[in-house]
Amino acid sequence: MTQISRILGERSGSEKGPLLLILTQVHGNEPAGYYAVQELFQRIDQEYQNKADFDYRGRIVALRGNLAAIASGQRFIDEDFNRIWTDERVKQIQNSPLDQLKSQEERELKGLLETIQALMDQHPDEQVVLLDLHTTTAKGGMFLIPSTDDNSRALGLNIHAPLLHGFLDGLEGTILHYFRQKNFPKHQLTSICFEAGQHDSLSSVGHAVSAIIQCFTAMGGFYAADIEMKHELRLSEENQGLPKEGRLAYCHRIHQGDNFKMRSDKIYRNFDPIYKGELLAEDKNGPIYSPLDGLILMPLYQKQGNDGFFIIEDLDLSAPKLGRKIPKTILNA
Repeated sequence: MTQISRILGERSGSEKGPLLLILTQVHGNEPAGYYAVQELFQRIDQEYQNKADFDYRGRIVALRGNLAAIASGQRFIDEDFNRIWTDERVKQIQNSPLDQLKSQEERELKGLLETIQALMDQHPDEQVVLLDLHTTTAKGGMFLIPSTDDNSRALGLNIHAPLLHGFLDGLEGTILHYFRQKNFPKHQLTSICFEAGQHDSLSSVGHAVSAIIQCFTAMGGFYAADIEMKHELRLSEENQGLPKEGRLAYCHRIHQGDNFKMRSDKIYRNFDPIYKGELLAEDKNGPIYSPLDGLILMPLYQKQGNDGFFIIEDLDLSAPKLGRKIPKTILNA
């Protein structure tokens, strides 16, 4: 079997600048991020060929997440790779020999974290952003999940997709939970997750390409004059009518042996409106009804997964009552 490399590729401008770490395939059945990176690098190479004065600041490095799951085409091998990044567990994994780790995902975490730390150490004085790319089983809109710092929110607003808060409160052990400033005090780190659309949709690849370009431009890597408006327009137009910002209001968790299934007579898309009392799914205990009005997100249409569905509430975080100021750019945040 051909061994899969952790580092998917990289490109660097001639000027010193920020480091963008693009994380793809944290789940092995989500290939869109991989194809988006390939397209991005081709575009950068073509720009150098077609424009004598093209250049940019900084470095872009793309990485693969769960190598074993990628090789098998599964979401994960032993456990969800995006649910094991608690501070306590990461410390235990870091301090354990590879052959004593209990799951394939723990071994993947050790390898990925060592690679990312080495890359960050090469840029001690530069801004670092970890952009975690994902897709969903459900069709429908794309969205962003920020970490809790204002830099992440400012960055997300520049990507022009619904920015959904509260996931770090509603979930545990995600990559965003760990890749925060407090765990990397020597670095200027911001992290954000972009969900590009449905797993196998070609449009998901295009969404991810545009999100990467918008992200690196907001970081001060690409110069705005070199970036086509189509990327901002693609994201803005396809998200028209969706909430600019929202908050996680409910998460339906699945336990082993629940036999969870979304209702069979209706296929939900991301951001479909749902109503309190609406039948959404069933498990071994019977029907599962929505506990509130809202927008459904990531309904589970695959065999692996710990979350059956999420419910989002629309909100406006720019309201004065919340007392939060939106920085104009991430660089000045």
